[in-house]
Amino acid sequence: MLLKFYHQFYHELLNKLLELQKQVLAEDIDMITIKSMYQQVQTIFHDQILSMKLDELDCNAHRGLEEGRSLADLFEIASIRSAQTEINKNLRLLGTELLFLTASRQVQTTEKRLEKVQEKVKELIGYSQAIISQLEQ
Repeated sequence: MLLKFYHQFYHELLNKLLELQKQVLAEDIDMITIKSMYQQVQTIFHDQILSMKLDELDCNAHRGLEEGRSLADLFEIASIRSAQTEINKNLRLLGTELLFLTASRQVQTTEKRLEKVQEKVKELIGYSQAIISQLEQ
């Protein structure tokens, strides 16, 4: 249903998130690299994925059930939109956590913030993997 390059964009997003995960799990974290990777993830998501409307990718998007759209098609689009909303929300939260991590001065606070950053990256990877697996069906 969806075009191959759309699927490819999600693979790019997933690969960049996996790279970001390696950085935030490293012994010595490099905030400059982490911030740069975060910006790259945001760019991929906003400029490549969100800039294309799901309805535009499906040649039958303007049709409803009575005009030839299957319930599975409608469910797939709704499911992907829901996951995109979660990715968008979690990207914003990740940006906030990165700001807090950068501003933290005490070791305990830094560790706590780093854990939250790691959790957000893990969640984003999960959403990306879910969309990829759905697109591969």
